[in-house]
Amino acid sequence: MERDLYQVNEDYLYARILESLADSLLAIELFERGFTRNSAGKAFSAVKSLISALIVKHQDKILEVADEKEKDWLVKKAHTVPTHSMKALSNYLERIGIDIDWMVDKALNLHDYQYNGFERDFSFYRSKDDVKKDIIKIVSKIPEVILKYFKTDGEISKLVEEIKSKVEKFSKSL
Repeated sequence: MERDLYQVNEDYLYARILESLADSLLAIELFERGFTRNSAGKAFSAVKSLISALIVKHQDKILEVADEKEKDWLVKKAHTVPTHSMKALSNYLERIGIDIDWMVDKALNLHDYQYNGFERDFSFYRSKDDVKKDIIKIVSKIPEVILKYFKTDGEISKLVEEIKSKVEKFSKSL
């Protein structure tokens, strides 16, 4: 599953897709074991990896709609998906017809929860069930997005099916 990544190319794209799926699985497994904040972090990472893959695959389309002053940054750095740029990158994706803005909002909320827990002034969450609901929303949608926008092989298909199965069981315990 792991690959050496020295260039942003097809191998990089494939690695980001696998990373998104693997982190989705880990998010469920960690939550089930009681590590809710670590689980939130994995759901967040899964979204970051998905955005990276989408940015790389659709870079030409994004550059067509991008401001001139942003193009250099988009080519050189956008694939790294800095946390502070996730919202802007999801807006670029939306401009080319890929609407994952809601997923980015939930991922950023989970990222805050990962660091702050249920601290009233810093967290959008008040209970583990609220966290779990957002993790389920993200983790159940990631395979759909991957199947819609990327070619899949046996390894990806296997992970997608595993996620679907785990999400179904995970959702029943709400």
